[in-house]
Order: sequence, then structure tokens, then C-alpha cells
Amino acid sequence: MGLRYRAGICALALAAGSAALSFEPAVLRDLEIENGSLRITVGAVRAPLWSAAFAQSAESFSLDNVSFTFGSTTYEAKRIDFAGVGSSRAEVEAIFSSGSTEPMESRLRRINAKQVTIPEARVKQILGKETQTTSYRNTVLQDVSQGRIASATIEATAIDTSGAKDTVRITSGRTSMSELDLPALARLYEAKADGSTAPMAKIYGAFSLENLEFIDNEAKLTFKIARLGGRDFMGRPTKDSWNGTVGLFAEMGERKDLSSEDQARLLPAIVDFIDAFQIGFMEASGIEMTSKAKDSSGQARISRIAYTGGADTQPADVRWEGFEFSDKDNRMKLDSMSFTGFSFRQTLDGLRKLQGKSFDDIDAATARSLVPTLGTLSLSGFSIDGTTEDEGKKVKVQAALKGFELTADKPVNAIPTNIRIGLQNLTMALPSNSSDDGIKELVALGYKNIDVSLLAAATWNETAKEIALREVSAQGQEMGSITLKGLIGNAGKDLFDADTAIATVALAGAKAKALDVAVENKGLFERYMAKAAKEQKTTPEALRRTYAAAAAFVVPAMIGDSEQAQVLSQAVARFIAKPGRLTVNATPKDPSGFGIAEAVVMSEPKDILNKLNISAKAE
Repeated sequence: MGLRYRAGICALALAAGSAALSFEPAVLRDLEIENGSLRITVGAVRAPLWSAAFAQSAESFSLDNVSFTFGSTTYEAKRIDFAGVGSSRAEVEAIFSSGSTEPMESRLRRINAKQVTIPEARVKQILGKETQTTSYRNTVLQDVSQGRIASATIEATAIDTSGAKDTVRITSGRTSMSELDLPALARLYEAKADGSTAPMAKIYGAFSLENLEFIDNEAKLTFKIARLGGRDFMGRPTKDSWNGTVGLFAEMGERKDLSSEDQARLLPAIVDFIDAFQIGFMEASGIEMTSKAKDSSGQARISRIAYTGGADTQPADVRWEGFEFSDKDNRMKLDSMSFTGFSFRQTLDGLRKLQGKSFDDIDAATARSLVPTLGTLSLSGFSIDGTTEDEGKKVKVQAALKGFELTADKPVNAIPTNIRIGLQNLTMALPSNSSDDGIKELVALGYKNIDVSLLAAATWNETAKEIALREVSAQGQEMGSITLKGLIGNAGKDLFDADTAIATVALAGAKAKALDVAVENKGLFERYMAKAAKEQKTTPEALRRTYAAAAAFVVPAMIGDSEQAQVLSQAVARFIAKPGRLTVNATPKDPSGFGIAEAVVMSEPKDILNKLNISAKAE
């Protein structure tokens, strides 16, 4: 009996001790920190009984009913659990000290823990007349050192927006993030920048988000992203802090019309905020959109959208891949689209120089200085199969484009000095019932389909003061081609001056130095002759002889009978008689070039030809 009695007492003591150790008394209650627009409240700080009674460091503790407010944004959590805390108990209590004026950035640097767990959290943000509520489930932060989080995961997220005309809900699955710097993030919201040259701080290393879904019940729109990810988010404080800047945006968003004074406040804030963060890379894949609206029902899919931020070693780049759209009457497809080498630096710098001006005070020269650099836009694999309205009738449209390129970069005073526009293999079935005059003419020539390509490329050489017209060409399958190349000299930097008067004078002083033209027939001439012969009730051969003979007399009558005119007219006549390839080369007799202003004042074509050396050949 004695042994059993003592064993029973020990068991009860062990059970009582275990219960006592697991009991978490409140060591701090009803904490409140307020500093300007920042307010933090904590219902209670709880620690295990053993730690609370005997230990000088709180290796683990919990926070109950936490509320964290920055301006119009409030973060709430019923419970936050800290484990493996490396901070001393005094440091933990200092974090929540209501009497301290220490900024949140410094307080967060006191947090050192192996793990922080938040079963449920909610963020409430007021944006004008709308309220956005975000709920997070099972948030786990791993290896927190001086407020910097090595990794963070969130099991699920839900965002609800209310107060507007409709209700929007956004949900997502697992979210993960690495190298999250909470003190640096807090500084963005708290601190005010001394200037726009403050260095960028890294806020997080990488993030990924799975199964994002956006539902707008009023618009009957559903939007899904299978995966969203990115890396290297950098930021710096704005002039009024991020919190102050977002507050200004919300204030201005509630106003229907912005006065000049409002614009003068808003423009610098927009520029400051846009220029206050950088993203190294971001990518979304598996994108789907479905609309069930009565007037705009349809489906769209995009395989991938990616953005790469510009750096010293690489240009900025945005690209879409695998785009498809369909509705009841139309099908559209685009294999890829990309923007490369674009830059808004000039726009941001120009807006910053406005110094309190509104858009109403901007003159033409200033507006021109705000134009961004386009870089290169490329499209490939575009096709459409659908219908369009033509004078009240539905017309079938079937078209495809192999490729398109637009380059406009190396700007001088916002005018690009390197331009290239290319259209590769635009194919289209010609509708027989179209009312368009151009299409009707092609159909009359016997074309059922067209396949055309276009190219225009020019560049400015500052050192040589020349503009090279590298190529302007158009070609069509079973039609032919025409190609122009040229060189313009005496084209200095004044040609791109923001003052139009100076630019006009510079243009008048420019001189043409060379022009080459090549025309090649691949069937268009024969179709035209067949059509014209039928209308004139003769044969194509007879009509060709008539036109060739007429060209030998008409061309000199129009441009004179000089040696240059004779060379040109004979080549044109031979080309008409046997259409193959016609090349014309023209250079000024004056080695310095032929002035554009001089050509404008000449009323007769023959006067222009007398200034040129012309060679022409028909093959």
C-alpha cells in the first residue's frame, strides 16, 4: 500500500506539473502603441508558466488579439505564436512598450525566432468608398533574425472588396516567400525620403502564389492564374512615406474633377511612388478568363506573361505567350508578343521637373519631353477567324500575320533616331461582298487571297550628320515588290530640336545624297493588263505595246527631253514592254547633295532632273 500510495502521489504531481508547464498566464495585458498614423494594440502577451516564473528569456510566447494599423490599413490576428525566440525578455517587452517613441522599423529588428505561426489573420484596407478585406489562413514564418524572415508560407488567402457597385472576391492557394525584410518594409511605410536619390532596399527575394481566382459577380467575370511568381522586389521611401502617398491617392480618388492645385499635388506623388520600387522579375502562367456577360461573353487563355526589370546588363522586357480568345462568332490567336528595351525614365524625370505644375500648364515642348522610349515591339503567329460589320452586313474575316516588328529607340529630344517597322506575311482571304474600294479592285484583278509584307527602316548617324533610309519596301505574293533606299546629308542635331522653328530650319537645310528604287513584277502587271484589255476590248499584248510606245513619248513630255529623262523613259518603256525588274539610281551632280528646300521651290520636274545623275535599267 505504501508503494502504491507514493506512486499515485508522484503520478498526480507529474500530471499537475505538466498542466502547470502548459498553462500560459498573461504577463502583459492591454498594450497600446500609437505614433502618428501608426497604432498597435495587443490584448495579452502570454508565456508558459515555467518561462514566466523562472526564466529571464521568453523562448516562446503568444500574442492575443493583435491589431496593427497604418493609416487606412489595419492588420488583425486573434493569436500569434512565437517559438525558439532568441531575444531577451526585456527586448520582447520593449517591442510592445506603449511609452516608447521608437519607430516600428527598430522594434521589428528586435524579433529573433525560429518560427512564428499565425493561424488566422485579416487585413482591412479602406480605398476611397471601397473596403478591401484580406484573410490569411495558417501563416508560418521560419528563421526570423532581426526581423528578417528566411521563408514564409500561407496556406490560403481570400480578398473581398465591398462598398462599390459590385462585389469582387479573390482567392488563392499556397503562397511562399523568401528573404522578407520586415524592418525595411516598415520603413517604407513610416519613413519620409530626404530625396529621390535614396538607395533601394531589398524587401524580399522571391515569392510564388498558386491557384489565384478572381470573381466579379456583377460583371459575370472569372479570372484565374495557375501560378504567379517573382523575385527581387526593391523599394525606397517616398517624400510623404508610402502610407502618406497611398492616403493622398485615396483622397484624390474620391474627387470627380481635379483642380490645377490637386494635379500639382498628385503628379509629383505619382512619379515619386512609381520610381520608389523595382521588380527584378515577375511571371504568371496558366491564365484563363471567362465572361458570361450578355454583350461580351467569351473565353481567353494566356500560357504565360513575364516581366524582367531593366538593369545595366539587360534591357527591360515584357512578353505574352500563347494567347487565345474565342466567342460565339470569333476566334483569335497570338503565339507571342514582346516589348524589349522600353524605358519610362525620361517620362519620370520630366514629370519630376514640373515642380508643382498641372497638366494645364504644360506646353508642347514639355509634353514632348515626357514621351517614353518604346524600344522594340514584336508579334508573331497572329490569326483571326471571325466576322465584322460592313455597311450593315456581316462579312467573314480570315486573316493571319506571321510577324510584326516596331522599333523606335535611341531618342533625341523624344524623337527616336532608330526606326524599323516590319510586317511579315500578312495573309487574308478577300471577301467577295466587301464594299471597300481597295478590296473590290483586288477581287476584280482576280485575287482571292493576299499575302503581303512591308518594311521601313531608317537611322540617324550623329557623327556623319546623315539619315540613312536603309529600306522602304512592299511586296506581295503573285504581285511583285517595290524597294526604296536613300541617304540624306546635312542632318544635324537641330533636326530633333524641341523648338519646331529650329527643327524646320534644320530640315530645310538637309540635302538628299542618294536614292535607289527597284520595282519587280511578279504577276500584278499581267493581271492589270488583262483587266484593262477586257474593258477596252483588246488583247493584253496589244495593250502592252501601246503603253510601252506611249511611255517613250509621254515621260519625256512630262519631265523634259534631257539625257536624264531619255534614260528614264527608255527604261520605263522597256519594263512595260517586258515587265520584269526595273532599277533607278539617282545621285546629285553637286557632291554636297541636293537641297530639300531647293527641290520644294522648283515648279517643273525637269528642273529637278537637271540637278541629278540618273541611271536606269529594265531586266
